Amino acid sequence: MASAQPASSSSFTGRGPLETREEWLLAQPHLTLPALSPDPLPAGTTRLRLDDDWGSDFAWRSRVPGDLQDLEFVVDGEHHTAGMEVRRGVARSLTLGARLPVQWRGGGILDGVIDTWHSIVHLPGNARTLFPAGQFRVEAEHHGEPVANWDSRAGAGLGRAELSALWSPSRGMDGWRTAAVARVALPTGTRPFAAGGVDGGLQALAAHRLGSSFDAYFGLGGTLFGGRAIDGVEYVRWRPHGFVVVEWRPGWRWSLLAEASGAGRLARNLDGYPSMHAYFKMGAKVDLGRAWRIEGGFLEGIKNLQATTDFGVFAAVSLAFPSR
Repeated sequence: MASAQPASSSSFTGRGPLETREEWLLAQPHLTLPALSPDPLPAGTTRLRLDDDWGSDFAWRSRVPGDLQDLEFVVDGEHHTAGMEVRRGVARSLTLGARLPVQWRGGGILDGVIDTWHSIVHLPGNARTLFPAGQFRVEAEHHGEPVANWDSRAGAGLGRAELSALWSPSRGMDGWRTAAVARVALPTGTRPFAAGGVDGGLQALAAHRLGSSFDAYFGLGGTLFGGRAIDGVEYVRWRPHGFVVVEWRPGWRWSLLAEASGAGRLARNLDGYPSMHAYFKMGAKVDLGRAWRIEGGFLEGIKNLQATTDFGVFAAVSLAFPSR
């Protein structure tokens, strides 16, 4: 979990990755794993973190190329998630945490913004202009028969509450720092995010300094889904996750970060649904004194465009209460 060391020590250790979760509409009901630092909080330190994620999700596949009347699946809408998390260093190498999100999904207002962004940076727009703007539409088939229709299931509600434990066997400033994270997501969601079953996740984390101004972070793990069928979508049992992050500290109060992350297949019973996906994220973290930290950035789906958030932005603010 992200280091809560004061700004005065940030020249020696990195501030850690941008801790975003996958908010793709089909992934919202289940546990996903964020990129993390292996550095635990100092014993007795508590960190409160508020985060916000807003993005546009758009994907479709037709049986016949270009035929909009014979779709295997279509995902068109926006997501918005706000989370509150508390972490505490309970021992030298152990940090415990709890997080509760409030989630929303619907038609949104970002379609025109995304089209403009893609035209500026010359990225594929996935033929978004062929579909009505501002709609919420999630439909899918299996063997040619309808299995999922979320068109009337927009709205806001509580998401899954998460409990986490990070254990770090090494805290050396030189060489590798490592940690293991266990995570449990409870079925606390309310409509339209009510889902049965308990999800679990495990991650192995590592970090290494690269010279005086860079840190590299690595993570590999997976999630185990408890309730596999939700609103017609049959989810996989086990899903792998991984990430690589490079952090550059050009100043003693701030960092710039670049991340590549990916995960395995999410759904099993959707015709034509891709088996793998990947994201690219960029952002910054800034220390405002010894206790406050702000962060923000953006993400772009890079593979496969039919199973990733099209474009999203995120921000967070955190406050550390050091031990006395």
